[in-house]
Parts: sequence; structure tokens; C-alpha cells
Amino acid sequence: MQELSWIGNYAYGRARTSPDKVAVTDLDDGRSFTYAELDARANRLANYMRREWGVAKGDRVAFLSRNRVELVDALFAAGKLGAILVPYNVRLSTDELARLMADEEPRALFYEEAFEAAVAALRPRASVERYVRLGERRGSPSDEYAAIESYADASPVSCPGLTEDDVFLLIHTGGTTGLPKGGMISHRAVLFNALSEIITWKLSDADSSHILLPLFHTGGWNLLTIPLLLAGGRVILNRQFDPGLGIRTIAEERTTLVFGAATIFRMMLEHPDFAGADFSSVRWMMAGAAPTPLNVMEAFWARGIPFVLGYGMTEAGPNNLSAPAEDMSFELMREKHASVGKPFFFTQMRIVDDDGRDVGPGGAGELIWSGPQIFSGYWNKPEATAEVLRDGWVYSGDVATRDADGYVYIVGRKKNMYISGGENVFPPEVEKALYEIPEVHEVCVIGVPDEKWGEVGKAVIALKPGASIDKAGVQAALAGRLARFKVPKYVAFVKAVPKNSVGKIVSSDAQRLYGRPVDEDER
Repeated sequence: MQELSWIGNYAYGRARTSPDKVAVTDLDDGRSFTYAELDARANRLANYMRREWGVAKGDRVAFLSRNRVELVDALFAAGKLGAILVPYNVRLSTDELARLMADEEPRALFYEEAFEAAVAALRPRASVERYVRLGERRGSPSDEYAAIESYADASPVSCPGLTEDDVFLLIHTGGTTGLPKGGMISHRAVLFNALSEIITWKLSDADSSHILLPLFHTGGWNLLTIPLLLAGGRVILNRQFDPGLGIRTIAEERTTLVFGAATIFRMMLEHPDFAGADFSSVRWMMAGAAPTPLNVMEAFWARGIPFVLGYGMTEAGPNNLSAPAEDMSFELMREKHASVGKPFFFTQMRIVDDDGRDVGPGGAGELIWSGPQIFSGYWNKPEATAEVLRDGWVYSGDVATRDADGYVYIVGRKKNMYISGGENVFPPEVEKALYEIPEVHEVCVIGVPDEKWGEVGKAVIALKPGASIDKAGVQAALAGRLARFKVPKYVAFVKAVPKNSVGKIVSSDAQRLYGRPVDEDER
């Protein structure tokens, strides 16, 4: 028998240690899978791709799909083959997908039946050799994946020549400044990110999580899917986020960990089932990707749930910082509510000034990251890589401070900062104050031109349903909370603040849509 490689063969390792433990539950499919079954499914897919298609080390295998068990099959199969899994954002346009595929050249594309029209438009523009449709219903005539599920050869597969630094995943950045870039995530980065999370968060086979972020996003895979599967826990998947389903799943499946964007928790809080929900199984909840209003955190604290913030970026883990929820009192959580926490176990962090010198507690500087969990660069983009990855450090572009207790606070983006009358203004500080206005639902602050001051602030605001407040009311609420130069001069009231696929508010889109020195009302 061929010697099996440990690198990438994660399903095989866990299937040996806890073969009968349930690993994945697919709510849409109504099926659950043990670790032994996951390993067999991955072997079938790996053998199919190797024998029928000739997929080998370094080949790209792409998905255009929402969260479902076939993506987990593909993750483990790619690891066994040394192939690279490329999950595409289902919200991208056909033109964006075509441009990415032309650059990344996936040999195969697995796609959900729901995206049939998009794939039909892609076929003439992409050089993909194989297409496999995933049916809306398992085993339906349109479900081409059924042939792979029943493939006869489930013998063990591995790639002995694989190294820790070979690329495992191609995860695209949020694309807030243009076409997303493919971040190359190595086996080393995936493994150490998972180990760092297991150690820092004390993950075990008793833990479980309903994965609320999409698996085309780094947070979907690395918060918490891969770490839980390596720890022997359970992940629960479904294709479309629904706040009611999210609340019911916590109670019915007894999940222990909940991670999501601020928008997800706000939607849960506003759902009628929230008041009577059973959250007794939850160890902690954590929000990331965007500022979380204090009133949202307070609503979960009132239910006795440790609720804290975290921080990460595709290029650096993504798990970089989190508040240690289980080691904090509720009083400390309130005191540090705006903090994104402390570094993970393997993460190396610095806060530096423009000359690369370390900034002490209380000082503001750019967050930079190093450690075994960082990415290997952007696919086919050496100049963009060199700009972000320097001397083994990932430069985040985020401006942060650290208090005397070691808790880190994000105060802005270097590129998003605007200068008003010679004073630096960081939008997150202004947004935090705006979120304390009861009528405000979502907000994004941008800088716009001004003849007198160079730049001034403009608040793009979506109000809560039924709420009413005007520009004068907003400015009056901020008076005394912020320095006068930080109070937005202009306000745009909108139905919804621009967001990306994981609910993160996209300041560049807000700038593009509303970056004019005028008040606006689109409600």
C-alpha cells in the first residue's frame, strides 16, 4: 500500500481517532455524516478526480456554491490530492467570475443548480474542462454529484510529495477596492490557524457550531469549520442564513460556539423568536468583520451569554485577535466592549508607526502580523503581494491602539482616514458614537471634499424601522461626544448601507455612491 502523507490528509487522521463521531450535519439535506463517512466521501471524490479527470497536485478545483456538505468533501479531497480548492463568491457578477477564472484557471467547477444561468454565461468565457451540477435535491435528475457519491473506489488517497508550504486554498479577499484578489493559503497556514484556534479557544470534540458565514469566505472555513473538524467537533451547515433558523438551531442542536458578522446578530436580536430562545448551550458568541453596536452586545449579555469581538484578515490567518470571553467577567466585557481582544496563540503582532517603529500602549499605529498562519501572497499578483507582505510581516492597513492590559482597539483604516483642517479623523470612532443614537440601525462614515477644511465627514445612515431623526438631530446627539471637527457635516439617509456578502459594511462602495458634499435622502 502506498505510504499516506499526513499533510492535507486531515479527514483520514480524524477518521482513525473518532470514526463514529458525527462531524457534519447538513440541515437542507437532512443528513449527518460521521468522520469515517467524511473520509470515505473525500476518498471517492479524490479518486474520481484523479482517475477520471487527471487532477493532480497544484491543479485548481473550483466551487460556486453556498454552504453544503459537498464543499467539505472537496476540502478534504483537495488536501488528499494536493490540489487547490477555489471557492468563488456566489454574489460576484458573471464578468467578475470570468476574469477570476481566466487568471486562476480551475480545471473543474462544481456549481449549485441555483446558479445554472450564471454558469451558462460563463461557459463560453472560461477554459474549465469539467462542470458538475449540485442538485437542489440530492439524487434528483439534475444532481450530477450523485455519480461521485456512489463512485466505487473509496480507497485511501494522499499526496506524499506535498509540503507544508504548498497552497491548499485560494480564498478571495473581500474585494472592497476592486476585483477580489486570490489569497494563497498554504497547508501550513491552515494547520497553524486551526491549532492556534483550538489552543486559544480550548476547542474540543464537545464543541459545535452552526456555520453562519459562507464557505467562499475565509471566516466560513477558518471560523470555525476547519478548526472544529480537526478538534473532532461538529459543524452544522445550511445554504442560506435565516435568523429564525439560526436561533432554532442553537436550541435544537445544542451548539456551543456562535460566530458571525454584526449584521447577523442584529437580525437575530430583531427576530420575534429571540425573547424566548434557549441559548443555554452557548459557551460564547463573537462578532467580527464590522463594528458591533453596544446595544446588540448588551441584549446578549442580558441573556447571560458572553459576547465579545474578534478581528482577522484573510492574509493573516484569519484568526488574529479575540477577547478571551470565558476568562472575562461581564463587567470586564462592558469595560472592554470596543476591543477586538488579544493575539491568538501562534500570532505575532506589532503596532508600528510610519517608520516601522513599535508604538507603545495608548499610541496609534498600523497593525502588522507574522507567524506560521500568514498567507503566501496573492495569486499571480507579485506587486500587490510585495505591498502587503514585507520581510515576513503582513501589513494590515488597519490603525490600532493597545491599552495597558494588552487589549487591542481598531481605530481606523490608513487609507480610509480623512484629514479635516489638519486633524486626522478615523471613521470607526465617529461610527461608534453614531451607533449610540437609538434611531440608527447601520452607519458608514466617509470623507468628502470641502473648500474650507479640505475634507469633512459624511454619515451614510440607515434608520431602524419606524424610527425618525433628521440631520440636525444626528448632529445634536453627537455634540459633546465628539470634537466638533469629527461631527459629520453631511448626512445621507438610505434604505440600506452598502455591504458585502458576509454583511460587512463596504466603505469604498459608500464612497462611490455617496461621496459628494451634499445631504441626501434615499429612503
